[in-house]
Amino acid sequence: MEVNLHRLINDVNYTSHNIVDRVERAFGGSKLAGDAFKIGAGLGIPLALGYGLHRYVSARHKLKEKIPMKQLKHGGNIISRVLNNHNIRFAFSLNELDEINTIVESKFENKMSIIQMKNYNNAIVAASGVFRMTGQIGVIFCASSPDIITMINGIISAKYENIPLIVIAIKPILNENYYDKKVLKNYFKHTYSIKNIGDISNVLEEGLSKTLDSENAYSVFIEVSQSLLLPEDQTKEIIENYQKSRWYFNRLWDEFSGRFKYPAEDDEISFHYPKIRPIENPKNRHVDNVLKKLLESKNPILIVGDQCLVSNNISNKDLNIESLKLSIQLLGIPTYLHGFSKCLGTNDIRNIVNDNMSYAIEHCDLLICIGVSSPSFLQDLNINTFKTPVYSIEEFQLPLIGHNKLGIDFINRYACDPSGFLLHLGFVFPKAFTNRWNNWLFDLKEKDSIASLLIEKKGEIKVDHINPHLLIKSLKDTFKRLEKPPVIVSDKGDFCDYANITLGGSVLSWVQSSKFSSNGSSIGLAIASKLCFPETDVFMLCDEKSITNCVQEFGTLSRYHLPINIIVGNSEKSIFSNIHYNQDIVNLQSKQQQQLLHQQQMLDHAKHNENQRTAYHKIMNAYGGKGFIISHNDSTKDDIEKILFDAREKSNSLNRPVLINCWVDTPKNIIGSGSM
Repeated sequence: MEVNLHRLINDVNYTSHNIVDRVERAFGGSKLAGDAFKIGAGLGIPLALGYGLHRYVSARHKLKEKIPMKQLKHGGNIISRVLNNHNIRFAFSLNELDEINTIVESKFENKMSIIQMKNYNNAIVAASGVFRMTGQIGVIFCASSPDIITMINGIISAKYENIPLIVIAIKPILNENYYDKKVLKNYFKHTYSIKNIGDISNVLEEGLSKTLDSENAYSVFIEVSQSLLLPEDQTKEIIENYQKSRWYFNRLWDEFSGRFKYPAEDDEISFHYPKIRPIENPKNRHVDNVLKKLLESKNPILIVGDQCLVSNNISNKDLNIESLKLSIQLLGIPTYLHGFSKCLGTNDIRNIVNDNMSYAIEHCDLLICIGVSSPSFLQDLNINTFKTPVYSIEEFQLPLIGHNKLGIDFINRYACDPSGFLLHLGFVFPKAFTNRWNNWLFDLKEKDSIASLLIEKKGEIKVDHINPHLLIKSLKDTFKRLEKPPVIVSDKGDFCDYANITLGGSVLSWVQSSKFSSNGSSIGLAIASKLCFPETDVFMLCDEKSITNCVQEFGTLSRYHLPINIIVGNSEKSIFSNIHYNQDIVNLQSKQQQQLLHQQQMLDHAKHNENQRTAYHKIMNAYGGKGFIISHNDSTKDDIEKILFDAREKSNSLNRPVLINCWVDTPKNIIGSGSM
């Protein structure tokens, strides 16, 4: 054992000296840079390379404390204590759910905020966003039976996105009926029913660990009666108010006492430390396999995702981010940043590419995807795995979605710490190959430049209202005036896809739901972004279709003082009399007559209904926020930038959301990358 430990220490020392040497080379041979790196990374380097002595955290719950029931008072304080011990900062529910008041008003130090929203599916999206940004398990409170049905779509989406989710359903004190477990089994991996106050902590702790106790994340359902969350005297009072008959009250109370045992004041409730999900450190043979393929390839690309930013091995996030930047720079591979990893895209890293991923996917001969949490991401790329080798490094093996008809996955998947893998790969990469792919990188960068030039020219095209190219270009220049890049939350749609191409290199993060999401809006992701990054500007981009699913949460944004900037690319047209127009066209025999009539009717239609676009800015005003509108075709770029910047300043000063209703008219052939 001593010999092996001695050999391990020697390996760590050798590798550390090698890393410092590479750092000095990366900064022009500066010994000062190497010394600074040694001071800041004295403990981080061995951990980053996967040589940490603590590979796993104990799978057993470790006792943290015991608190007598006299001090706890009721089950609401127990739930609050457990969630705080598991570092749950944000939970979500509906604002009509009064049954959780005892949890919200916990007498203990409560670090958790319960955000009460209007729609359960939006709440689940918000909980999913918190997990993607911080690694915190998603927590949802709901009423029993009826509310479960309304959130089924969100639970299915969380399953496809591999999001750990725990749903705590609270049953009413009277007319209690346990939900059919056979139905729940179709959507939840584990289900629990709590019968006694003394079981709350154990069941909740077990449920939290079950969400992440294997390769895949799961949804867990826990059902608990409201009577267990209230003090005993309040429960009695509710039953007395329900039934004035003393005889019937005594009967009900005897029934309650038999089903729900209230512990004695001297009984102690045990609380445990959370179990940390054990993540494998990268294996040398896996790194060697990828390195070998990389050195043989001519046109490789690297995709870096959110999971690289959350490392169980490196507690210092700033050190982790700087180390990741250095690894990307040392590799020299054309690199695309996904989600929150866009914060790595600083100007001093020359091999970051923002556009033309479709072109890169089509012409690459090796794809390395590290730390992308979405199971559907690789499928969305439509890459031919028979032609191009694909390596995917994830924290845990993701569920296979949409694989081939044979049921075989041709992607090489390694389940380990993505951050450690990227750092290890960068630091063992030979220096002689750093500039090997300069021509391939230049090809992608050149297309980026051509696309930017074409987009700028298309922004000069005159339209009836606002050119979306001009709007997005103004938005990009507005971001340059901010102290730090913003977080962008985007819905699906042509307007948002175009914005992704243009704004990709000027934001801190780009967050978007996958195509498997059954919810038509990303307002939940915007709420999660602002909760997790309160000091960062959050902009949400949507069109006239997806904004309709956001309206119900405008009140949530105002109630919790979340200054989110919502940009609506509103290109809607009035739909009145469409059936009449189409019937007239069908009655004509000549195709030319049909086309002429159709064009004339569309012109008349636009003329008579040019002011029929929905006034979403007024709806925001009604919910307590601030609305703006940009609709005139004579608005210059400076005018648009002034409105965007003033709206952002107003949002921050009032601590309220703002909505900018932009009437955009899409010119021909603008959607997509110009270079394509």
